[in-house]
Amino acid sequence: MSALSQPKSDPRPPRKMTQRSARKRRPRRHPKFIACTTEAATVLGVNVLLIGTCLHTLGNMLPHQLTQEAKLQEIKGEVSRTSAQIEQLKQSHERSLIPEVSRRMSEEQGHLIRKNKRNLVWIKPTEEQP
Repeated sequence: MSALSQPKSDPRPPRKMTQRSARKRRPRRHPKFIACTTEAATVLGVNVLLIGTCLHTLGNMLPHQLTQEAKLQEIKGEVSRTSAQIEQLKQSHERSLIPEVSRRMSEEQGHLIRKNKRNLVWIKPTEEQP
């Protein structure tokens, strides 16, 4: 009993390496991992689609915006010219409210003569007149 026990031999013969065992086995993917991957790919795809749509829309809106700015500048110039005309007309209107100035304007523009004024016409004297 004091003798050393001999190692027991394996009852099965050693397996030879076949092609099947030589290949690495792919680990089976967990369904939860597949779901997360699918969700991430879907979110990424939708975001890329939204970014593409935004870039396309901005590309189409840029020429329209430039046209609108040009029209706005044209309208601003027209407003400044019209405001200058309005100021001139306001001053003219304010002058026309003063009685003396309105009489003078009517004489100048309408060729009207007041009752107490006479129209004098100067004639150059000729040599035949004494």
